[in-house]
Amino acid sequence: MGPAPTDTARRPDLDVRPLAYALHHMIPDLHAVILPGETWNDMRARRDAALDIFDDLLTEAVA
Repeated sequence: MGPAPTDTARRPDLDVRPLAYALHHMIPDLHAVILPGETWNDMRARRDAALDIFDDLLTEAVA
């Protein structure tokens, strides 16, 4: 039997709905590791775009 939980051991409930919403609406190719025939610069540009889109989706989900 372990120690009794204390107030410091409890964590507030985390609402993951905005994260689930954003991940559901992301285009799979945006978070692919690398696409066939993709150059290093293309991959970096795609990932930067994916981060911007993901941020927009999180903002939308929270609103």
